[in-house]
Amino acid sequence: MQKGVKLALKAIIFLVSFLCVPMHCYAYFGKNEDYFLEIAKPANRAEGHYLEFVNEETYTVKTGDTLWEIAETYWGNGAYYRQIVSDNRDVVSEPRLLMPGTELKWKKKLYTGVGIEDYIDDDVFRGDLLLEAEAFEMKEYTAPYTIFASVPYANDLQEADPYVHWEEFQREVKACSSKVCGELVSDISFERYQVTGIGSLCGYSFTFDAGDTEYVVMAYFCYNSTTKSEAFALCDKAYCTEKMLQLAKGKALYAAVRYLDPGVYYVKAHEYVGAEDWKYPQLRNPFTDAMHSLYTGPLVQTENSSEDEIIQWKEPELEKLVREELAALWQLTPEEKQAFMERDMTVSDLNGIEELVLSYYPDDHDATMESLYVQLNGCEENGKWGAEVSVEQSETTGLLGTLEDLKNFRGLKRLEITLHNSSITDLSCIGELVNLRSLCCRIYSVEKQVESVDFLGSLVNLRELYLCGTSGGYMTRFFENITDLSVLRNCPHLAYLGLIMGNVESYDFMGDLPEIYYIRLASDVGCKEVVPEEELLPNACFIEFFDEDVRFECGEGYD
Repeated sequence: MQKGVKLALKAIIFLVSFLCVPMHCYAYFGKNEDYFLEIAKPANRAEGHYLEFVNEETYTVKTGDTLWEIAETYWGNGAYYRQIVSDNRDVVSEPRLLMPGTELKWKKKLYTGVGIEDYIDDDVFRGDLLLEAEAFEMKEYTAPYTIFASVPYANDLQEADPYVHWEEFQREVKACSSKVCGELVSDISFERYQVTGIGSLCGYSFTFDAGDTEYVVMAYFCYNSTTKSEAFALCDKAYCTEKMLQLAKGKALYAAVRYLDPGVYYVKAHEYVGAEDWKYPQLRNPFTDAMHSLYTGPLVQTENSSEDEIIQWKEPELEKLVREELAALWQLTPEEKQAFMERDMTVSDLNGIEELVLSYYPDDHDATMESLYVQLNGCEENGKWGAEVSVEQSETTGLLGTLEDLKNFRGLKRLEITLHNSSITDLSCIGELVNLRSLCCRIYSVEKQVESVDFLGSLVNLRELYLCGTSGGYMTRFFENITDLSVLRNCPHLAYLGLIMGNVESYDFMGDLPEIYYIRLASDVGCKEVVPEEELLPNACFIEFFDEDVRFECGEGYD
């Protein structure tokens, strides 16, 4: 929404609030202090203009427990031990003498001074509230804290409800933290609430050591019987006072609840980062995301052995860029980098590379130049994303003549390829990347068409597939000759599908893809534009066929 529209909306709301006398008509944008969690119910605030979080817990004392530690674990602050004592006077006579086996019970209520009928003010959130239309990533960060929120529609937690299976959920979160981040995560704490009149809310926070910066990450998700929403606070520990951390927490809790509101929805068109790393694929995984987006330490370099397979590169410019990226990921010294550039590269050198972005395109300003761009694992060095080389076309037969070298990246989980005016038509080598979960091919070629996509049948772990061979600006049809996609029957876990091609003759194969969640079909003018039967997509929440929204769960939305 543009700034002018926001100002106009505020003006209308102000006028409505001026004309409405009763409290429930008053449009309130809130102030910073309204987002702090307080134990007293806000005075003079009507229903809908505050949030009530209720926590009821039962805990059996274990050997070595202290009330302070229990309060710190369940309340986030050890000082709340006094409340536990107050609620359990019948079983706790002396706070310092806890008996193992004692059953403690308590009920905690917290309040915010704003509710779901109020409005988020950009000035109060300081522009730090980011609504992500796709998978949450921690890259767009501004100190001292940023609040991320998104709404992926359907409540997919019904079979493994973390609120009900709370202890199991805590064990899974801790196990994932250890598996993905090792010792980089500390101070994990959990909390869960019933939000009066709305639904349930679960969450946890932790400290993440990114190498040169420590972050406090807070993750919350709120859900009712049909819908869930999520919000995260990312805080720079060095710049956040305790008061700032409490403010960030209150805003994240509010955002998680606020965006259950059915008036605002965004298309979830991509798999969550790290979805495969734990048992809750429909919850965002901040541990994998932190490693992916925040960690600045070196990638672990596999030790080469005498029996290691030496890579015979087909494309020398691609090899050069891959070496540059690896040197940056390993954080090699100048001397180490020079030695690496001069020795043979082996298959083990590519261990740990799970993401590859490759782009080949002509220069926008000089038609005689062409460029090749490579990025591994989202590597960022000296403020520049990826490694790139440009050469004059007259000096080469092409910077990239084949994709054969891709098969050396055996551990890839995500591959993104963009080719402009390339002579490449053979994509079969991609079929050897059997660990791929996400594949995106954008290929714009005026004169060339691919003849087969049978390689897709080997990608049995695929969750996301985007094939784009046409663009309104280029009017190209790289996938024009592809009329049969039944090979996708071999990809039973496919959930996100985007096809910009247009000449597929039948979509009956989708009956064998029960996990399809998002599907978008598009094409250029003149294609057949056959559409699947909706009955083949019983679990899809988002369906768009050739610019028509066929299904957009919960009504109108924005992509």
